Amino acid sequence: MLRVSFVVGLCLSLLMLWTPLAAAEPRSPLQQTGRWIDLPPDSDVSRAAPLRHQLNTVSVQPAGGGVLWYELEVTLDEPAELVLDFASSSTLNEFVHRIYDGDNRLLLTLSGGLQQDQDYQYFLRHGRSLNLPAGEYRILTRMESPFYLALPEPHLFDRQDYERRIPLTQSLTLVGLGIFFALMFYYAVMAVWRQSRTDLLYALFILGNLLYNGAALLVYSQLFGWTWFYLISTPILFSNVVYIGFVMRLLRISRDTHPALFWLGMTAIGVLVSFWPLALFAPNWSLEFCRVGVAIFALYGLTCGVARSLQGSKVARLYLFANAAFAVPALLAISMKSTSNPIFLVEHLGMVAVLIEVLLLAQVVSYQIGQVYKARAEGEATLERIQLLDNLTAQAPGVIYQFEMAPDGRFRMPFSSRRIEEYLEVTPTEASEDIQSVFDRVHPEDYNDLFASIIQSARHLTTWHTEFRVILPVQGMHWLEGNAQPERLEDGTTRWYGFISDVTERKQIEDHMRHMAQHDPLTNLPNRALFADRLEQALRSAQRHRTQLALMFIDLDDFKVVNDHYGHELGDELLKQVSQAMTVNLRAADTVARMGGDEFVVLLDDITGPEEAHTVAEKIRHACAQAFQIRQIPMHIATSIGLALYPHDALTDADLIRAADQAMYRAKEAGGNQIRAASEKYPLA
Repeated sequence: MLRVSFVVGLCLSLLMLWTPLAAAEPRSPLQQTGRWIDLPPDSDVSRAAPLRHQLNTVSVQPAGGGVLWYELEVTLDEPAELVLDFASSSTLNEFVHRIYDGDNRLLLTLSGGLQQDQDYQYFLRHGRSLNLPAGEYRILTRMESPFYLALPEPHLFDRQDYERRIPLTQSLTLVGLGIFFALMFYYAVMAVWRQSRTDLLYALFILGNLLYNGAALLVYSQLFGWTWFYLISTPILFSNVVYIGFVMRLLRISRDTHPALFWLGMTAIGVLVSFWPLALFAPNWSLEFCRVGVAIFALYGLTCGVARSLQGSKVARLYLFANAAFAVPALLAISMKSTSNPIFLVEHLGMVAVLIEVLLLAQVVSYQIGQVYKARAEGEATLERIQLLDNLTAQAPGVIYQFEMAPDGRFRMPFSSRRIEEYLEVTPTEASEDIQSVFDRVHPEDYNDLFASIIQSARHLTTWHTEFRVILPVQGMHWLEGNAQPERLEDGTTRWYGFISDVTERKQIEDHMRHMAQHDPLTNLPNRALFADRLEQALRSAQRHRTQLALMFIDLDDFKVVNDHYGHELGDELLKQVSQAMTVNLRAADTVARMGGDEFVVLLDDITGPEEAHTVAEKIRHACAQAFQIRQIPMHIATSIGLALYPHDALTDADLIRAADQAMYRAKEAGGNQIRAASEKYPLA
């Protein structure tokens, strides 16, 4: 049905275009020749015409307006009833025809124009009736306008033939304007009731062309007395801008979905808007700004139509067809200086060009409206299936959902299973009506990463997978895992079908396993692997910021005796209490780790110098020397501590560990319960 209406609309439009182009100019008994002339400013034409040799033939351009002179020479073999009118264009602010006989004597003066107080002899024409006897005549016509749509060439017509042929142009004008008005009114009403910006922009575009064509084709001046000349250009300056916005809305072009086309459109709008003040300060060139604007919006529409068609948009393909049908007559209308058939004007061709696009675009917009109603009907038809799906998904161990991102970046969740109440503490209805209620549950630290992953999936249509935290009013913090597969809808919307599961328990197990892999099971201190990683990071930081750090190797003196005398169970308890005694004497940024057996290491980051390191080592030695109560048994333990400094004693982690280890052995060999420095330069014992 759409194809049929589209073809019918195209055929009617092409028929309207073919009529003025195909109508042949009938043979006339008149012998007339004309030329554009340059008449000196001081010439007096009120009584007699200047001699032919005093007039120079010139080439004129319609751009910029001003005063133009045209000379028409006519030979009549017999008396004739004639009409003097203009060929090619009726866009004239004022004109004066002066008719001279063969002796150059002024016979008659006829005047008129859009802003002149006059009685029109012919509806929607500047035609003036003449009754002339046989003979030779010269007609000098002075024309003055702020601008010219095309070159209005004075032309004599046989009156009967003229009156027979102009009803076709009058009918074409009135039918065309009637179609403009009907479509404008219809889409304005649709814009109000559907709250559709697309319909509103389309109605405004038609309104601009309705005002322009009615003014250019003399409808408003004859019917309503509207004689403001710039009504021919000003509406088009605005409708050109509106058209760019209409294309962007129609083809679903937004900053997020089609950034290149979006910014190209915004640039085009910026250029077209800049024409407004330029036209205000240079009104004679306002029509030229309109011509450039038409070329800009036609090229932009063509570019967007091709790009969106290649992306599979059916609306874009229909629009591209309408735009292509408009482009040829539109470019002819803005570039032609004259027409081959004097009855039909460039204004008629321009109106038909826009009429073609308006009629075909009406089919496109109607198709889009039909798709909306079709989608609504399908939505109502699926309610029952959704209810069935809801009953089934309620039994699934997770949240099954449908999530959408519109071309303008708005999110919605049309469907979610009932488990969402357990996982996010919102109801499916709340999630559907207010997506922000779902986003408000996301942990603030995970919010940006979650949105970035959604945008990335939408742009590249890749599987969405992420883990994020939520903070629930009743249950507190939970870990969730989301998986979804995206698809792109015809209107540019991205839709995901996905599943959300609670992975809090798995995360806790992973954290516990990670902790177990990096910590000593007896003392809960960092183990050798975690310590090596922290030492490497501390060295990197010290090198980058040029700070100092210290490394202590600590060995418990005669710990084997404790194990042998009291048993391993009490020995293990002693190790726990010793590790606690070491920890309480350190800063939060420092690290104490168990290397194995009765060996410990301490890392002091960002110290002021050897004295600070020695002070901390002494605190640890004294703390360990205190009596530990283990099952009401007082136990004493001494420590041998080796101390190495970066960068004084070593520059690498391996060398620093080796230096501290060797210093510790020197402390043990010296009798234990003391501190030894790695370098003799810092004798700390």
